Amino acid sequence: MSSRNRRLRSGQSWPVTLTDLIEGLGEGYASVKPPCFDEGPVSDVVLAVWWVPSRSFNLGGEGYHPSAVGIHVHVHPVCSADRVAVRSSLRSQGLQELRDWVMRAQRAPQTWRSETHSGCWRYDENGMRFEGDQPV
Repeated sequence: MSSRNRRLRSGQSWPVTLTDLIEGLGEGYASVKPPCFDEGPVSDVVLAVWWVPSRSFNLGGEGYHPSAVGIHVHVHPVCSADRVAVRSSLRSQGLQELRDWVMRAQRAPQTWRSETHSGCWRYDENGMRFEGDQPV
């Protein structure tokens, strides 16, 4: 379903589209789960990423279902009035950083890849910034 068909509350917009994500991630897009466009309240988090490791259920019962394993990308709604500025910042900075995060996560040492990791891009009056775990 395209992002246009996902209903948001009045005054909310998606900062990027699925096409923006595909173009921004380039070859890295093939490595991520289908992106999730989250509904809910607006916050300064506009984009989030998670690494879910492959961990068998047989290892103490704390494994992850195989369908959950991989890289997950979530797009969060923004105020409609801020959409143009947030989109511009994501396209010029955030999506490139996301692409780098995805590529580094795939090449990270096994010790890093064996644990769950996450990060997010926040947008406020100071611009776009990343917070979270960086692949080594």
